[in-house]
Amino acid sequence: MAGGTIAQKVLASHAGLDGVPVPGEHVTATPDWILCHDISAYSGMERMAQLGFTEVANPEDVILVFDHYVPSPNERISTQMNEMECWVDEQGIENFFDSGNGISHNIMAEEGYSLPGTLVLGADSHTVTHGAFGAFATGIGHTDLGEVLGTGELWLRVPESQKVTVENTLPEGVAAKDLALAMMREFTTKGAIYDSVEFHGEGVRDLAMHERQTLSNITVEMGAMTGIVPPDDTTEEYLDGRAVQEYECVQPDDDAEYATERTMDANSLEPLVAKPSAVDNIDTVANCVGTDVDHVFVGSCNNSSWPDVEAFAELVDGESVARGTDLVVTPGTKEVLKKLNASGLANGIVDAGGMIGTPGCGSCFGAHGGILGEGDTCVATMNRNFPGRMGPGEIYLASPETAAAAAIHGEVTDPREVL
Repeated sequence: MAGGTIAQKVLASHAGLDGVPVPGEHVTATPDWILCHDISAYSGMERMAQLGFTEVANPEDVILVFDHYVPSPNERISTQMNEMECWVDEQGIENFFDSGNGISHNIMAEEGYSLPGTLVLGADSHTVTHGAFGAFATGIGHTDLGEVLGTGELWLRVPESQKVTVENTLPEGVAAKDLALAMMREFTTKGAIYDSVEFHGEGVRDLAMHERQTLSNITVEMGAMTGIVPPDDTTEEYLDGRAVQEYECVQPDDDAEYATERTMDANSLEPLVAKPSAVDNIDTVANCVGTDVDHVFVGSCNNSSWPDVEAFAELVDGESVARGTDLVVTPGTKEVLKKLNASGLANGIVDAGGMIGTPGCGSCFGAHGGILGEGDTCVATMNRNFPGRMGPGEIYLASPETAAAAAIHGEVTDPREVL
């Protein structure tokens, strides 16, 4: 029998299997963490009740974060949040992060919940982000959330695994977001449906943890079930003193079988954007130079960690946001916001003409704050640019550095001009 990929081995350990399950097989697995937020948790607790469950099976494994409608935009949402807070207390859920703490995925990484070898089931599609730590992390629907809350387990279909080897390292002025967009160009939105994507090679090992999160985060846009970076010294150094529990680093076997193997050259890349209105509509920044920009948004679970926000803020510091261009910066967590304030870079953003929002997801999916008008063009560091995502305008996805260049010049500009 062939060896296992990381995805197969993690599922085997969480399903109590002696051998490695084959792709297409269904397993019933017990997750380490069940992640939900203010949108999904409300539907999940309703579904749990419909299924006849009155108590959460393993409340110590549940992580609930209020991050999408923060601050609450209307009375209905506020009422639902109040109900969920009562439910949290009734169920004894201790891993609860109230409004203002930040984005669920960023909090998990920052607080040490994202760990190698773990199984994370999250009622949010970008749960794949935690694969950056060597976890099998995947999004589930609200109905499945009710099931796993009530029973403590869920059946999953074992995915095929695809291997991507990134040779060499990124050149000066090219960011991890550009590598992620290059991956989208390679895979398209249909290139990894229900697959596990495993990232290997020097170009991946050279990435810091926040950069690996950017890479794993984008895999759901390829249709992937999960996107996994094998854990290494960088992973363990990040988790030293941070991990909330012991963990086991899972590596693929030497004879693991992959459905597809791809190779990319990081050193050949240049700054990229995803043009409106598809994540795989990739082009070079050079080909888009001069496109007028009405709005710049820095945030989302893709690029709102401290290093991302710091990189953007340092480029904007001492500059002025172009006339006619709005700038909204939303830190990923309150800790990032505190660092932004302590460093003085928050003042630099404000003095440049920008605005700083409450840590959360609101602007990214058009819930409130920074809504585009008809005919507006936005450069954003987020992960989706679907029609209507932030209102009727059009969205270009880009790195924090490209976003900074756009904010300063009021048009799409090569970030290497401002670095």
